[in-house]
Amino acid sequence: MEKVMAHLVITIGCEYGAKGNQIGRKVADDLGIRFYDREMVDEIIREVGIPKEIMEKVEEGVTIAGKGAEGDVRGSFSKYADLTERAIHVQKTIIRKLSARESCVIIGRSADYILKEQKPILRIFIYAPNDVRVKNVMESHNLSEDDAKLLILEKDKRYHKRHMALTGSNRGDRHNRDILINSDLLGVDKTAQLIEEVARKVFEKDAPEK
Repeated sequence: MEKVMAHLVITIGCEYGAKGNQIGRKVADDLGIRFYDREMVDEIIREVGIPKEIMEKVEEGVTIAGKGAEGDVRGSFSKYADLTERAIHVQKTIIRKLSARESCVIIGRSADYILKEQKPILRIFIYAPNDVRVKNVMESHNLSEDDAKLLILEKDKRYHKRHMALTGSNRGDRHNRDILINSDLLGVDKTAQLIEEVARKVFEKDAPEK
């Protein structure tokens, strides 16, 4: 009997400048599933009442006191004593709802950790050598080498703080990932193809026959 693909959720964490966003978008396009990058997830977070400046404080590891949630989202996180905890709770809830609703690729936002109990799931981390990351950022942002290095350093620190705030664990913990890939080894297209091949095997294995 022919097997169909199971509910398909792929999380992709990545180093800044390793082209993880491009790879994730290609995987989603090729597999015909939804794609959620950091900006899309953040926009949904803002729509449910967490302002951008609050999420920026979360990234910086700042605790923000609050007096209570407002509006339609009050019931979902009014038990949390400060705005930082509320923001973290909302982000986790949104990631879980997106993954439960439909097959998708989710970039960043500690989705690999948040969804660690979900089965089946494929959790990818994409990295690249530092000199390659610098070159990529110089090209994508039209920056000098020194400015690209500064931007990468700033992003690495911010992503690490956000991950620590959400999970309490180191962002480099391999135990929350199934595959680590150097994107410079194969390039964007072939790295995406490799992920797709693994995804088909993982999700067809767990899919029902028809």
